[in-house]
Amino acid sequence: MYKLLVAVLVLVAAAGVCLADVEQTDDIPVVEGFGGEVKVVEESDVLVLTTDNFLHVVGPKTAILVEFYAPWCGHCKRLEPEYATAAQELREEGIRIAKVDATVEEELAKKYDVSGYPTLKLFKKGQFVEDYRGARTAGALVEYMRMHADPNYTPPPSEVVVLSAANFSEVLESKEVVLVDFYMPGCRHCEALEPDFEGAARDLKEEGVTLAKVNGQVEKDLFKEYDIRGYPTLIVFRKGRQFEYKGRRDQEGIVEHMKEQVKLPSREIATVLESTNNFARTDANVIGYFPEKNDMFEEYIGAANELRGKLPFFHTFDSSVASHLKLKANTVTVIMPEIYHSKYEEKAFRYTKTTGTYKEMASWISKKSVPLVGQRTKENQAFKYENRPLIVVYYDVNFSHQYIKDTQFIRNKILPVADKYRDITFAIANEEQFEDEIKSLGLEDSGENVNVGAFSAKFKYPMEPEEDFSADVLEEFVKQYKKGKVQPYLKSQPVPKRQEGPVKVLVARNFEDEVINTEKDVLVEFYAPWCGHCKNLEPVYKKLAKQLAKSNPDVVVAKMDATANDVHPGFKVDGFPTLYFVKADQKDNPIAFNGDRSLKSLKEFVIRESSSKGGNKTAKDEL
Repeated sequence: MYKLLVAVLVLVAAAGVCLADVEQTDDIPVVEGFGGEVKVVEESDVLVLTTDNFLHVVGPKTAILVEFYAPWCGHCKRLEPEYATAAQELREEGIRIAKVDATVEEELAKKYDVSGYPTLKLFKKGQFVEDYRGARTAGALVEYMRMHADPNYTPPPSEVVVLSAANFSEVLESKEVVLVDFYMPGCRHCEALEPDFEGAARDLKEEGVTLAKVNGQVEKDLFKEYDIRGYPTLIVFRKGRQFEYKGRRDQEGIVEHMKEQVKLPSREIATVLESTNNFARTDANVIGYFPEKNDMFEEYIGAANELRGKLPFFHTFDSSVASHLKLKANTVTVIMPEIYHSKYEEKAFRYTKTTGTYKEMASWISKKSVPLVGQRTKENQAFKYENRPLIVVYYDVNFSHQYIKDTQFIRNKILPVADKYRDITFAIANEEQFEDEIKSLGLEDSGENVNVGAFSAKFKYPMEPEEDFSADVLEEFVKQYKKGKVQPYLKSQPVPKRQEGPVKVLVARNFEDEVINTEKDVLVEFYAPWCGHCKNLEPVYKKLAKQLAKSNPDVVVAKMDATANDVHPGFKVDGFPTLYFVKADQKDNPIAFNGDRSLKSLKEFVIRESSSKGGNKTAKDEL
């Protein structure tokens, strides 16, 4: 026994830790031992961990949260003050949180499978338990750690209202603003949103904003009534009226967006000077004149909510303001800014239908707010310039006083052509802001001051650069485009001369033939060569292709490098890898794969969606 005790003490001393100190790591930042010392630095009450001290600190803790971060990471910088606040509050309760610079402690980050920043991991008694997926706020972090550190902890009651067919209308019509989460149990995206949604519900309670949820597994009729096709779907309701949710889907983003939704979307103008000082100089201004708050005013506010953030909205009850702006009672007027005045279009448009709904009014405002040739920006392109066909003229667009003359010189050349071809939307755009789009047209090396691109619902068409841009040059391009004589531009790798391996390689030039025009089902992966998740999927995807080649040869398994090839317009790729299943008889309706990327899940997905079920028995037997 004596020899065993001596051996234990020698091992502890060699590790540089004494037994007494191990028991006190909750209280002291420096752990000293016979063999030296293990230092634990603190920054704003956050323990700074390294490979040398990680297990010494994490091992004895009942629960500790560790953030793996990168000093250059913007998300990490935004989290820093929240993390420090949480650390300070939790320390008073004997609960600690820590951080690791993953760019320095690379082996430690690799050991715990850190692939992005910040990654927060919960440890209990030195063992990894789970990744933290909640809101990145001090309050959420504190609540999470209290729950895991105290076995008797009881979380506060949920502030999210559960909606059903029985109470749906009553709740929505009785509340000023309600954000509803239409979710499906088992959906990983829904589960990821839940803690953020719960936290936002608590934060927004005092703002008078209610958050509610509908279970799609139970309330199927409500899902059908509101045409819910994806999960989770968030919808804003105002006194029962439905509006699209357009904010971020984290706790902070939900709170920030919904606080804005409470505010009136239209600014009241009480004096002539206010209109002069507040009207936008480079965008259409929308103003309603009402002698009093009547039904049309309420519909106008609904329209302003529908278009919130897209246009400047104003309203007035003052007759002198109305007289100065030449407004008529109970009308909505869209006033074009002076920079867009021309002989080809009206300077103002009036909506006079007093019985019009807010939806009708919003649709009318949307159409009338687009000039004959207006400036397309990153901010307004999805709202004003989503219609196709669209022709964009790129140059040094700048409406500031110093450059407006040069900007209008080019725009005036476009106006007569736009007037002649009103079935096409025309716009000008700043070449620097749309440098990426010019590159996507293959025009980055044109060397000309003016470049032109046409966009259809499917493809993009560059105009051959001309040294002297003119109305005649533009019109000739438009004529050839309308006749179908302009070739679309596709960023594409060369079409493979031969296919090797079980997975078919696609490029932009052969995508239509291999996916859309084929009579087979196609499972296609959009990937990036540098993506770690794509690399992890590769052996699984190859195995899937080999097995399906035997069990269901009517299914093609394919992949395309989405960084080197233009993605077909029928597919939306926001991250990597993205997988779609395209049925032989439904080429216009690709089905996104949202399951885990295991062989079993992928094969079950293919079997479920496959047009040809002939190979299902064999496929299932191989799972």
